[in-house]
Amino acid sequence: MKYCAILLAAGQASRMGAVKALLPLPLLPDGASCSALEGLARCYRGLGVDDILVVSGFHAEDVEAAARDLGLAVARNPRPERGMFSSVCAGLRAMPVDCESCFVHPVDVPLVRPMTLSALLDAAAEESPAGPPQVLMPSFNGKSGHPPLLPVLYREHILAHERRGGQGGLRAALADLPRRDVPVADSFILEDMDHPEEYARLQDLAAGRDALSPAEAWSLLRLCRVQERGLRHARAVGAVAAALARTLRERREEREDAPGSGPDPELARAGGLLHDICKGQPYHEKAGGRFLAELGLPAAAALVTDHRDLSLPEHAPLSERELVYLADKYCRGHDFVPLERRFGQKLEIFAADPEACAAIRGRLARARAMEARLAREAGRAPAEIAREALAALAEDDVWLEAVAGNGGGR
Repeated sequence: MKYCAILLAAGQASRMGAVKALLPLPLLPDGASCSALEGLARCYRGLGVDDILVVSGFHAEDVEAAARDLGLAVARNPRPERGMFSSVCAGLRAMPVDCESCFVHPVDVPLVRPMTLSALLDAAAEESPAGPPQVLMPSFNGKSGHPPLLPVLYREHILAHERRGGQGGLRAALADLPRRDVPVADSFILEDMDHPEEYARLQDLAAGRDALSPAEAWSLLRLCRVQERGLRHARAVGAVAAALARTLRERREEREDAPGSGPDPELARAGGLLHDICKGQPYHEKAGGRFLAELGLPAAAALVTDHRDLSLPEHAPLSERELVYLADKYCRGHDFVPLERRFGQKLEIFAADPEACAAIRGRLARARAMEARLAREAGRAPAEIAREALAALAEDDVWLEAVAGNGGGR
């Protein structure tokens, strides 16, 4: 099937006070900035969607010049004051004739992850040719967002709605068409930028685009059909990792008078949630790292891929990665277990296998070393922090309910 993307960049941006398509965001692989327009173009091209059409309107000369510099086609909306639906229709009229389905993507929703677009493409490829094609809408925790993937078969239906006055915009035009929501673990489908404050927020959030928030991590576990036992363990490890990170950050801030200089508790929590996402597969920690990397989440992958066993040079700072590793060692299921008992039980199981016992003792020694280092830097026994975190978790299901069903990600 031939896909294309329509990038809507015709708005006046009166509330923003700047051309949104041209606002810089840290969207390049090395963390450098590019325009929102370039970031979206790179995202689509990376998935093989090369037919990209930019709809201009207000600020047309600036937007069109930037689009052409990127090798993108341009269509100008002659009446942008009529609103976004008029830009959608201008884009549909100018689509390549061989396009079969098109993404419709407002440029002010710039942080959508490649994995979300891939999920929509996969859903389109899985559709039965026997039934009518469906409008595919990404959704996060039950809330629909951008971009929809529209079968071109419905172009005339949508344009007819415009000729009737366009009341209710694209949503109304699609209301009586076959539709399917495609769940994704990406809250960025809901994040737009209409005001300077929202732009500043997206600038901050863009730096974490290659990881997941705890709510997104929980959503991914549910999409991967992790069973209740695995969810409870994931939740426990996430809670302990977050508590360790919070304690270490507070200690570093006290010593260095540098707010935010320590590990991020929410990133540590997300890593704890995801650490066993491929449990049951051979070398599940490596499999989990590969899975997350393939989703375009290298920062999340780094928290998962070594959680079974690792060591850290003395000169290297403790990070969320090490805290996820140690948190997992303190959790048997969703209960607290000291290191000695955890590894002692394994030594009993493999008592007749000297080679296995040697490997277990090696892992215990490395876990003890990590525990001792964290105790020095945090000023508290990590096992005590873990025990407290799990005790609090056993009494409080509010966080679990919130991330599972509040519809928000951050």
